[in-house]
Amino acid sequence: MNSNIKNFLKIAEKISFVQQFNQCVTVASQRVKEYIGFEDPECKLKVRNSMLSDIFLMTYINRSVQCKVADTISCTRMTEEQAMLMGADWVWAVHDAPSKNPKLQIAVQVIHMEKEREEVEEKRFKSSESMKLARAETINKTNHEKIVDFCSSIGSDCYGLFLFFGCNGDPKAICGVLSNDFQARLGNGQELGDAFLLECMEKTKNFVTPGRMLELILQKDGPSEDLKPICVKFT
Repeated sequence: MNSNIKNFLKIAEKISFVQQFNQCVTVASQRVKEYIGFEDPECKLKVRNSMLSDIFLMTYINRSVQCKVADTISCTRMTEEQAMLMGADWVWAVHDAPSKNPKLQIAVQVIHMEKEREEVEEKRFKSSESMKLARAETINKTNHEKIVDFCSSIGSDCYGLFLFFGCNGDPKAICGVLSNDFQARLGNGQELGDAFLLECMEKTKNFVTPGRMLELILQKDGPSEDLKPICVKFT
């Protein structure tokens, strides 16, 4: 086959799975948006923060299977112990077609702007022994630091995505901040917290879609400096 045709087919395949990923994430985000701030008139039903993450993942996984993109981009939910150790709720991995090895990964940490004290207290009293051990190992690190350390341990092909359920004064907005270079900020002695991440989104003029986010980090040289960190609009 002519090399030009081969290159064209590779580009077409790349565009196809990027578009499918964007569609799957958009559908999942819209489903979560429906349930954020849900109020039962009889006060018998309550959507907990952890349920919103589950709704997102179930919708995304179901859609990715329907679109036949799951083999190209896998989605791995972390166990409670893994989430405690690594600070990640799930990991997306883009796999190289011939080898099936991941060529890049996106570790996702969901941040709920509406904190739930009851849920935190409940987890504290129901912790298993393995959870207590995981907590003891990371007691001196914030969740933000954990996911940055996890990404750094894998290398520059692993990106951290802080995914906000509620941001910029809109409780139903879903936005994110992505980078593979958060470690540099910590290394300079600067804090990496919600305030910094929200400030990134407030200042940016270049929100991108989830599909565009994937395109940018799949580029040979990665995203340009003026787009770092990448701010992503999910809804």
